Amino acid sequence: MTRVSGLIAIMMMLSACEAPAPPLQHIAEGHQPGQEEAVLGALDRFITAVLDDDIEARTMHTPEGVTYHWRPAEGGGTQITTGPTSRLTDPSEERGHVVRERYWSPTVMIRGGIAVVWAPYELWIDGETLHCGITNFDFVERDGQWLMSNAMWTVEPDACAELRPVDSSQLRPRD
Repeated sequence: MTRVSGLIAIMMMLSACEAPAPPLQHIAEGHQPGQEEAVLGALDRFITAVLDDDIEARTMHTPEGVTYHWRPAEGGGTQITTGPTSRLTDPSEERGHVVRERYWSPTVMIRGGIAVVWAPYELWIDGETLHCGITNFDFVERDGQWLMSNAMWTVEPDACAELRPVDSSQLRPRD
């Protein structure tokens, strides 16, 4: 028994002396603040192109993206609607109205080739506020270009007073 205990003790000491494992290869950098403006610029261009019915908007997102929006349901509760990102850029969507959307105070998180933008926003139709809410856009970087991949937003008609920025110079996209 003593011989077995001694052998186990030696094995434990030898395993403690093993060379440390090689470090894992670094796959992605941490948050990249230098890329924040590139991501926000991509979001600004995407929103502007969608609202202007610009055909270029179709090249600014991934084809497999998904959208979700949350809103209060009539009669109580909530409703979540989902669809492909491509519906935002579908040329068959006849608007017939002047639509404007602005966001402010974005929180941007980036790691490697993915990014998230979270921000309050306001949507106007023909110059009248339709609603405010929170919007979340996901981006992926492909060939040096940030593409919108997924989007989620809340539809909160009664939240505008709470969410609007104090300083309107923060509004994006800028005119």
